[in-house]
Amino acid sequence: MKVIVTDEISEKGLELLQNDPRIQLDVRLELEKTELYQIIGDYDAIITRSGTQVDAKLLSHATRLKMVARAGVGIDNVDVLAASERGIIVVNAPFGNTNSAAEHSMAILLSLCRNVPDANASLKSGQWQRAPFTGCELKHKTMGIIGLGKVGGRVALRSRAFEMDVLVYDPYISEKRATDLGTSLVSLDELVSTADVISVHTPLNEETHDLITAEHFVNMKDGILIVNCARGGIINEAAMLDALEGGKAAGAAFDVWSEEPPDNATLKKLIAHPRMVVTPHLGANTFEAQTNVAVDVSREILNLLDDKPVENAVNIARFDSDLMAQMRPFMKLAAVLGDFISQLAPENPGKVTFNYTGKLATHDCMPITVAGLVALLNRCTDQEVNMVNANLVAERRGLVVEQSRSTESEFFSNLITLSLETPQGKRTIAGTLFEGTPKIVKMRDFDIDFTPEEHMLVLTYKDRPGSIGKIGTILGEAEVNIGAMSLGRRVKGGEAMVVFSVDSPVDEKTLAKLTEAVGASFVKVAYLS
Repeated sequence: MKVIVTDEISEKGLELLQNDPRIQLDVRLELEKTELYQIIGDYDAIITRSGTQVDAKLLSHATRLKMVARAGVGIDNVDVLAASERGIIVVNAPFGNTNSAAEHSMAILLSLCRNVPDANASLKSGQWQRAPFTGCELKHKTMGIIGLGKVGGRVALRSRAFEMDVLVYDPYISEKRATDLGTSLVSLDELVSTADVISVHTPLNEETHDLITAEHFVNMKDGILIVNCARGGIINEAAMLDALEGGKAAGAAFDVWSEEPPDNATLKKLIAHPRMVVTPHLGANTFEAQTNVAVDVSREILNLLDDKPVENAVNIARFDSDLMAQMRPFMKLAAVLGDFISQLAPENPGKVTFNYTGKLATHDCMPITVAGLVALLNRCTDQEVNMVNANLVAERRGLVVEQSRSTESEFFSNLITLSLETPQGKRTIAGTLFEGTPKIVKMRDFDIDFTPEEHMLVLTYKDRPGSIGKIGTILGEAEVNIGAMSLGRRVKGGEAMVVFSVDSPVDEKTLAKLTEAVGASFVKVAYLS
């Protein structure tokens, strides 16, 4: 197997490949594009960082290429779609800097607590002052960690080593995962109001952007310390500045920013604040981390060579073409079910079960299970989850995955039922295909019948005359057009469920009005990509 390295990569990290007699490793740095075009067709894998643009044009010359290995987290320089179309696996190294980021989180927190930057500057300027730099200890303080992934988990362990009590908010992990790390799983509101220190460790996405806002700061303890070594924008930076200026926050330590390099007035003022410890996105900048990412992608190349699962692929590996032809429509259905239930079910799932009934059950349903698992996990992890690594990601998160099959089906020729078990109870969703289109036919124990669309609204309420009319009126006043509606109930006058497809998102203010108008026990919007 021939592998080309086109950017500066840790030599130590490449030793795995250099020591394998099956690998011919060629390090070719600073190649001109035209020269790379001429030689790339001779290679089975390419290792890059950010200096090489692995675009569609380059890939068109890569007639033998099986893998693009990006020795780092980002893949902005790789045309993943073009690679996927050519059956080329793209891998990155999302966890090679895990320890580095965790240690940097603790480093800037300790620097904040002990006034290290100011004391350092003072002494270097020729002064000898001690009293102005009196600090605080972490022992017996409560650490609140938002996001218990690989970095958050390491920060939790290190916080416990400082004899801190550790609270965790992460709606996508199991209670077992939290317990194994010696932490207590709580709601975001409880964490915010209880913690002495809050450190965030989540990916940045629609759910986590502005996760901590001015409203949260109001409920925090006076003198709160805030740490962000994850992604800029998770903590609202204007609210952070207000909390510092108003005295609510005793200090903050940030390594990341919503704009990098920071250029707007709010960020500049925040960075300049005397109670801020700041660094320019150094979380992954250690010699060890650079070695680790090189080791990680080298292992992925060996996994490919040995026909083993590739853990950190960011695109979908292909199944046997004959199997895929049969499974593709059901994989889409499973993905819809997984995506939908992930937004509606209670937090902290511990087990998910995929049940297949009907003719479908005569086939190997594992590709369908993985497709559903991908959709279920992709909203809650800082790693790109795909058909290759979904089971591994679920295992790391403490999520048990099971499947069952039965050829006997009472009402449908084929039915997929997905059940999610959480500490708050079990949630079930079931669907089938109608002329190749996914349809959801059961939610919890309500018989329902609707075609999932981009914007959905789900309510449960006590079945009373006029309730649907009230809901329609409120949505109309909010200029939200109803595309379709499906109603399910157990008995007359009992609990009912209604599912709407709407043409635009429903905002929080409208949801509150709906809850009040019909006494809804559950109101939730869902967005299906």
